[in-house]
Amino acid sequence: MQNPLMDTWTEPARDVPVAGRPDVVVVGAGCAGIAAALASARRGADTWLVERSGIAGGLATVGLINLLLTLDDGDGSQVVAGICQEFVDRLDARGQAHYPPRSEWASEEPEVVDRWRRWGLVWGAPESVRYSVAYDPEAFVDAAYEALSDAGVKLRLHTHCARAVTAEGRIDAVLLESKRGREAVVPHIVVDTTGDGDVMASAGADFELVPIPPHLWFRAGGVDVQEAEAGRSWFVTTGKGRVLVPWGPAAERVDPCDPDDMTRAELACRAGARAAFESLRGDVPGFADAWLDDYARMLGITESRRLVGDYVLRKEDADLRFPDAVARTGHWTRRQVVFDIPYRCLTTAVADNLLVAGRCISTTRYVHQATKEIPAAMATGEAAGAAAARAASAGVAARGLDVSALRRDLAAAGAIVGGPA
Repeated sequence: MQNPLMDTWTEPARDVPVAGRPDVVVVGAGCAGIAAALASARRGADTWLVERSGIAGGLATVGLINLLLTLDDGDGSQVVAGICQEFVDRLDARGQAHYPPRSEWASEEPEVVDRWRRWGLVWGAPESVRYSVAYDPEAFVDAAYEALSDAGVKLRLHTHCARAVTAEGRIDAVLLESKRGREAVVPHIVVDTTGDGDVMASAGADFELVPIPPHLWFRAGGVDVQEAEAGRSWFVTTGKGRVLVPWGPAAERVDPCDPDDMTRAELACRAGARAAFESLRGDVPGFADAWLDDYARMLGITESRRLVGDYVLRKEDADLRFPDAVARTGHWTRRQVVFDIPYRCLTTAVADNLLVAGRCISTTRYVHQATKEIPAAMATGEAAGAAAARAASAGVAARGLDVSALRRDLAAAGAIVGGPA
């Protein structure tokens, strides 16, 4: 019998049932995970997508950060396309996307800039119009589920990664935890799109982690948007009378991987957001009859663990062209800054069958401000998913993949991969 007063508790060994042996398992169904799963399944790989919550999309949906910032370079050229552009088209077909026409990209005309500022699509200085997109988050979820179903992805919600089991430089299994208990998935390739780098950290990869101030965006309904002035502290949305309020950052920083820190932040941010709404209702014309529609269902945590992988993308790498580039992104607050994202930013020597995509790829904090955004996350997710499928099909490690062939594959599918002309 164990002593209940001890500081540690020994968990008895047990046999864990194997839930499946897919070619690829993608852990985390945020935007990067959705793109990775689609890219993998569409190339014929048996693909699982595992998500800890009950809804896909992450910050782009339940986080209410429903702005694609940005798909261009700030100078009138598109730099993110592929699956991200596909989702813009899917949302547009539903009447749930709003974005400037190409003729207005890079415009500095005050009237044009102000029009798009109202939608939350103008950030940074000098102010200009970017190819960014405001959309309805529920429509994004519907589009995601439709696409995943059509591609044949096995989606498992309400399931989180408990541990990555490693041996001899690879991940042998991913242990999952749910109401059904603990299960093992034994894939050929693992893609970590958890945002917090849960799989890579469990596998023993090097990473950086810094505390950050959280946000908690919320939506208000019943707003007279004609009487109020949008574009400063709140934005119009695709819903009539509904506005989006980007509350934050909070005063105190939190460790996003500490549940006690996050619990305190949840309570403090909710109180702060409620106070901000009451201030709007009392002080801003057009809000007198408004109600608080919904809070984001997850804190706006835009940075936590960042992989220190085979290559760390740096500020000095802006506008460099890498021969192994598999994605490209602009910077949402800086014009005419473009980063090629090398395949090596998605890989680590710790596990040769692990790929990392989304906000936790291998970059410095400076570059992270560009690569964390939803379009960039979808671009790296698409690259990782395509790579995973190709590696599984060829029976090779992710780190041993023919990147030139991967680049051609991605470009043929409509992605903008960057690299030498």
